[in-house]
Amino acid sequence: MLEWVLGNKGKKSKKPAKPKPSYDEAKKIAAEGDVAARRNLAAHEDLEPELLYYFATDEAAEVRRVVARNDGTPLQADVILAEDVDEEVRAQIAVKIGRLVPNLGEDATERLTTMALEVLDILARDELPRVRAIVSEEIKLAANVPHDIVRRLAEDIEDIVATPVLEYSPLLSDRDLLEIIASGVTDGSLTALSRRQDLIESVVDAVVAINSVKAMKALLENTSAPLGEETLDKIAVVAAGATDLHMPMVNRDNLSVNIIRRIATFVSAALVDVLIDRHELAPEVAGTLRQAVRKRIDVGDLGAEEPEKEPADARAREMFEAGSLDEDAILDAIDEKDLAFVRHAVILKSGLAPGVVGKMIESGSGKALTALAWKAGLSMDMASTLQRRLGHVEAKSMVPAAPGGGYAMSDDDLQWYVEFYH
Repeated sequence: MLEWVLGNKGKKSKKPAKPKPSYDEAKKIAAEGDVAARRNLAAHEDLEPELLYYFATDEAAEVRRVVARNDGTPLQADVILAEDVDEEVRAQIAVKIGRLVPNLGEDATERLTTMALEVLDILARDELPRVRAIVSEEIKLAANVPHDIVRRLAEDIEDIVATPVLEYSPLLSDRDLLEIIASGVTDGSLTALSRRQDLIESVVDAVVAINSVKAMKALLENTSAPLGEETLDKIAVVAAGATDLHMPMVNRDNLSVNIIRRIATFVSAALVDVLIDRHELAPEVAGTLRQAVRKRIDVGDLGAEEPEKEPADARAREMFEAGSLDEDAILDAIDEKDLAFVRHAVILKSGLAPGVVGKMIESGSGKALTALAWKAGLSMDMASTLQRRLGHVEAKSMVPAAPGGGYAMSDDDLQWYVEFYH
């Protein structure tokens, strides 16, 4: 028999409660059994392939979902299931085929490989971003998938689809990256691309030319990205008006004295001290920088030193426990650019882990920010504010409110986006 059974990449399937019936009994259940009986039978991984193939066209979606999850289902059936009308069926197949394809070795038969790639291609074209995103996530590190599939996913208009392959896929060449940037990409996709290891200078320059604060921040934090004097000078022009770039610039290794002097003209006094300590500047250079900072304070460029605030997480928790951490408090913090407080407020109200909230905020995805607001129990108006002012989502990528002013996305879709970032 062909090596057609899918591997499960280390995850054990839930075994059926009852042993597999005889072949004749199984055929009778397949033809005459009720939905529950057919579903239970379809869960057996060692069920005869022809019966699993038969179940792939069962009238009940819950039966087809079990077949899609079943690691014993033959690829011939997966080809059918990849175009199923039920979204969950296609999502299950995407997970399974995404795990199979990267592990296809040289010993795989030509027919097995051809059929697996056919299923992968169908799913990579799926109308639902969720299905395409699963494929992208599963194959992001694979070196044995067709280049055209990876390139298509990398150019997807949905960040949740494009970002995994843009950040990790070894199949995207420098030419691919340059063409993708030139064709126009979202802030989230450009940021993911900026996190790739071992970017070449021409790609870095193309990213910087877009003037995206998020992408520049990712480049500064990417220790493998080559950032020469001229490139850092261009970033500094933008950083002068973007506080999110201040700390990443200060923390960048191997800064020249000229760049350090440039940075010291716009960062806070505290960060100038970090610059001096981190880069072990000569005493005369350090003295010059401190004098320049004092002059900025004297002329009001830095302003008077603010009285120290209680840490943002402590302030947010205090209000949360007092029951006063409402939308007005979050809006006030956004207006005051107290974004650390906003982040902690959303963490507390959503009950999500800080890392998950951070990923959702930094994703650049309007759907992710909308799902985050929903999970935190906030209104759609607040979701729009978070998209625009916290996530800096482009207008064309923002999720609009429903005609009545509520959430346009279904609860299932919102919950899926929350779970995706876990």
